Amino acid sequence: MNRETERSRDVARHVFSGSTTMIGVCITIIALFRVMKIGMRTYADEVLGLDNFIFIAAALCAYSAIRKDNNIRMERAADLLFFAGMAVMLVVGLIIVFSTY
Repeated sequence: MNRETERSRDVARHVFSGSTTMIGVCITIIALFRVMKIGMRTYADEVLGLDNFIFIAAALCAYSAIRKDNNIRMERAADLLFFAGMAVMLVVGLIIVFSTY
């Protein structure tokens, strides 16, 4: 196995681990919104639901990149999806902060 393939698998492993963690975070925050009845005043829980699907897609792409040799396309897709998911999390954070005023 060459150095580029090993680096690609290493990135995919990190994206897979981070994505699965972020799936749990999204589900936890959505559940907290439902329990605290905050979802009526903000769209943060709906955006988090979409973000959850982005992280699931990133995890699936990363898993596929780990399982198959030289799958640079899936590794890049996982990386981009993870970045997009984190950007959406930033937007959700801003929604939460500015909806409390």
